Amino acid sequence: MSTVIKIDNLWKEYRLGVIGHGTLTRDLQSWWARVRGKEDPNSQLVPMLAGQENQIEGDHFWALRDINLEVKKGEILGIIGKNGAGKSTLLKILSRVTAPTKGNIKIKGRLASY
Repeated sequence: MSTVIKIDNLWKEYRLGVIGHGTLTRDLQSWWARVRGKEDPNSQLVPMLAGQENQIEGDHFWALRDINLEVKKGEILGIIGKNGAGKSTLLKILSRVTAPTKGNIKIKGRLASY
């Protein structure tokens, strides 16, 4: 069977108490990239250092960490978990409401999130 959804090394980081990117310039850069279908230049909040991917620093936290998934044609998948497990974040990334911090998603062979 062919792969319908493929998620590779997906990470999503959030900052608590921050709406947008903090400056009008960065918000406009993100909006313009989204309009053109390009990668958000501000999607990576802080550079990740080797061995520190799982640490929470100050007001930053990881909603998703190193998600890898493959769904084949005809398969049915259910995603379950506790509150705060990242279910809604994963769906927001799949539907392109928000961009991942790292990693990518391919839907029917085409890059859906980057």
